[in-house]
Amino acid sequence: MLNPKTISFWSAGGNAGKTSLAIAFALALRKHKTEVVLADFKEVTPHIHKYFGIDFREKSDIYEAIENGQEVVEVVKRHLYKKQSIWIFPGVGLEDFAKFEVKHFSAIIEVLKKEFDHIVIDTSPGIFFSSTYASLKNSDLVYAVLLSNRWSLEDTAMMIDFIYSRWNVEKSRFKALLNMADSGEIDVHTVERVLEVEAFSVRHGQKHITHDVDRLAKVLFEKETVKGYPIRATKTCYEKSIG
Repeated sequence: MLNPKTISFWSAGGNAGKTSLAIAFALALRKHKTEVVLADFKEVTPHIHKYFGIDFREKSDIYEAIENGQEVVEVVKRHLYKKQSIWIFPGVGLEDFAKFEVKHFSAIIEVLKKEFDHIVIDTSPGIFFSSTYASLKNSDLVYAVLLSNRWSLEDTAMMIDFIYSRWNVEKSRFKALLNMADSGEIDVHTVERVLEVEAFSVRHGQKHITHDVDRLAKVLFEKETVKGYPIRATKTCYEKSIG
């Protein structure tokens, strides 16, 4: 899909590096679009506010506004912070985790859609959180992040099938991001064959991640026609990778 508005970074399991990639993508996207917001929908253990040095605040005011049928736009805006030329919506922590449901996360997304050109969402991994359901249902594009081993690939395939069959999220919304964390048991072509979606690989190391994700944003938003652009793998390890 060209020029998608809402883009989620999701993974079947934890520690796939999706948070690092979501941050890098939002920063890269800012070079091409005017207003970008990076929303942390990783429940219980959000990390994006730590990366940008933002003090974490509970969000009971958003919950109460939605429950009481009040105008929620200005309430959501109170939780936005501008860092490195992008806007940040920090996540929902343990204090609010038990209260927030799909309707609350969906309402936040609707506000962000009206206020920004593009939304980049870092989701909770797996299929077990209401924030994940709300994110994937409301996304135009979902980057499924996986590691270069067969267990990660098998888990991703199983969960994408579940999301498609149970949540009615079309496979056409998905693209795969192969995060090369080790020597690489699988490659991009294997990922495309198994998942039946377009796949890209991203190398480790801050410099490589920045370069590769910049190129990914250009392919997506400048309508470059390089299908399945295979960014070459390397064994370099990115020690600060999170999510």
